[in-house]
Amino acid sequence: MSPLLIGGLVAAGLLLLILIGIVSHGLERARIQRARVTAEMRARVRLIDDIEQHLPAKVFTPELQQLLLRIRLNLLEKWLQSDRGNSDASQQLNQTREQLKNPQPLTRTDAEITSEAQAKQIRLRLEDLHKLIGQAHAEGVIDKNERQKWTAHIRKALIGNALDMFQSLAQQALQQDKPRMAKLQYERAIAYLQKQNNPAFADLIAQFKAKHQHAERLTIEHERAQDSGNTELSAGVSELEAEDAAWKKKAVYDD
Repeated sequence: MSPLLIGGLVAAGLLLLILIGIVSHGLERARIQRARVTAEMRARVRLIDDIEQHLPAKVFTPELQQLLLRIRLNLLEKWLQSDRGNSDASQQLNQTREQLKNPQPLTRTDAEITSEAQAKQIRLRLEDLHKLIGQAHAEGVIDKNERQKWTAHIRKALIGNALDMFQSLAQQALQQDKPRMAKLQYERAIAYLQKQNNPAFADLIAQFKAKHQHAERLTIEHERAQDSGNTELSAGVSELEAEDAAWKKKAVYDD
């Protein structure tokens, strides 16, 4: 075998190894990309489930339900493109298509906000919804006008959620005979609305200011009653001490 032929075979072998490496690297990159897309789509579908579960009825309208179904449909289709054999994604896709064709009436009712933790959970889900809608716009699922419409809806819901929390906490405080705490919640509501810098909230600000003044009057009356009670208690203690001292003095003289 001539040196030239041997050199050619060696070169061909090296070229083949290089090609195998390139193809293998490309296949690995594609596999990693499919796994990344699958994980991202699965996470976003789960996020939609979480949003649907925790949003109050006055925010989760039939129109919003349809929007989330459209977004879910887009995510599930991408999921199946990267993981064609996934039966769970395929089943969810069929269910989503059926729901879009035959929407079911919503039956949920609003639960009263009773804590800051509950209000925070709703706020976080609204922020997740805003992010989800931004992604849907970037992917062509909704247009600019629809995005602006839902952004306004979310902003209104965030403000309503905060005001519901302040009102509920203030009401709880009044029921527990803690007018000072109620006054604080109304102060927070007023400050929150003023921070929005929106003339449309003038009537709401006036309403909360009236409630704040009422809570302030109750606070003054409550503290006066406490001061009166403390004075009477002090007088009673002083009287008992005086009687005790007189008894001890009488006991000494009797001895």
